[in-house]
Amino acid sequence: MTTSTDLTRQQNAAENDQIIAITRRAENPRRSGHPHTVTRPEVGNPSGLRDTESSARAGDVLLAALRSQVAQLRAQDPHVREEIPGAVTLMRVATRRLRSTLSGFSWFLEPEHTRTVAEELKWLGAQLAEEHDIEVMIERLTHVLRALPEPLIMGPLAADLERALGALIEQGEQTITVALNSQRYLALQTMLDQLLNRPPLTQQAGELALTDLPRSVAKAFRKLNRLLNAADALPPGPDRDTALHEARKATKRVRYMTEIVTPLVGEPAQHFHRQTEKLQELLGDYQDAVMARPLLQQLAEAAHADGHNAFTYGVLYALEHARMEQVLNELPHRLEHLRHEQTLSWLPQDLISQPAHSVQPNWAPAPRPQETTLAG
Repeated sequence: MTTSTDLTRQQNAAENDQIIAITRRAENPRRSGHPHTVTRPEVGNPSGLRDTESSARAGDVLLAALRSQVAQLRAQDPHVREEIPGAVTLMRVATRRLRSTLSGFSWFLEPEHTRTVAEELKWLGAQLAEEHDIEVMIERLTHVLRALPEPLIMGPLAADLERALGALIEQGEQTITVALNSQRYLALQTMLDQLLNRPPLTQQAGELALTDLPRSVAKAFRKLNRLLNAADALPPGPDRDTALHEARKATKRVRYMTEIVTPLVGEPAQHFHRQTEKLQELLGDYQDAVMARPLLQQLAEAAHADGHNAFTYGVLYALEHARMEQVLNELPHRLEHLRHEQTLSWLPQDLISQPAHSVQPNWAPAPRPQETTLAG
């Protein structure tokens, strides 16, 4: 079965192909028409970086990425309208990739011209979020229910879930339909056309992509590190949950920005990308559990009011809490891999260095809640 993760990786592969083509044209003076001299990489280059004399320009690489991302966004429009499974997820990912490019590489793209586009993409992503989040929740709860021993499943749980979550899905579909048929969405498409036809490139966009684009990735990673350290300093509770969610969003930005430079840098960036993807998945599991618990409590209360046995909702609630604990236990190990000097070796070290943590990570799980109230 093809998952949404598989589909987004296919999108990324298509984008990489375009960036690779830009790089190759720049490295071949006869094909590109630019008389740049290309020096081939030294044999046994310990850093693993590709040719630092590559003549691909930052603006050309970013414009290729933007064209690919806009094409991906528009390709999903008819699929979303036809309610093809996975289309909402892919469209939402495309909006995030575009926002990450516009905001993360602001040194090369004029912020005063891209800020409004990024804000409108954020609006579109929010319209897509409701249905997407419920679909993720249905998939998550269905998987957990199938794994539960039969004696722990009490009451018409499947029917209750289908009725309650189905209503939320329908509401999300209506939200998306209204958004895609709105003048605001049409105005966004006009903005995207203008972005591609008259790209707001800065003077720095003429610099070498291989040497300058990684600097923006390094700055985004430094911000991610600050958010993780801030979350680590908080006690268990809603504030830390929110801080970890912000760190997850920053991880996505770093990951999407790294996808753009990977065709230029090669394996070092690919390794870093894998580590950001793993961290994103881990923090995503945590956020899914954070979102699932209040929903399960609401469903338990509704089931109890209808005279149904709500015991299994308490079991599911406890399992989500256990998953949060598991994520927090795994997080230090995952961060150790991400922050390893070999993982970061391709990034400008002056931009990622920061004071070391003065204490051991404090990812203590939140106190176990009283789940008995959920059983009715």
